Amino acid sequence: MKNVVFLFLVLYAVERVIETFWKRTKSEGIIVARYSLPLILSAYVFFYLVIFWEWSRLAGPELRPAIVMIGMFTVIASVIGRNWAIKALGVYHSIHVEIRDRHQLIQSGPYRYVRNPYYLSNAIEAMGLLLVVRSRVALLTVVFVYIPLLVHRLLVEENALNKKFDGLFDEYTKHVPRIVPKLRSAGTN
Repeated sequence: MKNVVFLFLVLYAVERVIETFWKRTKSEGIIVARYSLPLILSAYVFFYLVIFWEWSRLAGPELRPAIVMIGMFTVIASVIGRNWAIKALGVYHSIHVEIRDRHQLIQSGPYRYVRNPYYLSNAIEAMGLLLVVRSRVALLTVVFVYIPLLVHRLLVEENALNKKFDGLFDEYTKHVPRIVPKLRSAGTN
């Protein structure tokens, strides 16, 4: 089981690098809070290194197959959610907080259910990885470093979108929750 977890972590790391830095068609814009990308990337790399460190310390009995599988499923679900968000954003997706002159406020796909599905997927991913290796050190890293940086970046992005779209963004925030989907059918007002 330990080798399966290692293979999963390596393959997922490769997937994450490709997904993050894949060259997509995009519309160039003004980058807001340029410092946020290096901060969030550093926190994520540190978190992932802690995950590998914890994996190296695992003994066979500590790996509970059911929990590992739930963690892996959660990570895979986060990939699906994040890529759905990327696809919905299309040319407006960026690894930076970036606002374009002709930017459109995307309200389709996962953006019908939550304003920040990309960030939600990242948080789900972190929880899944924690389950895979059952790491207390990684949990502390996520709770006190990664999630706060993710929340900061989310708030910076929402502030930039609010400035760009003014009343339209305000209206959107009244109907679509920030991060946790409402338990209602989409399209009902």
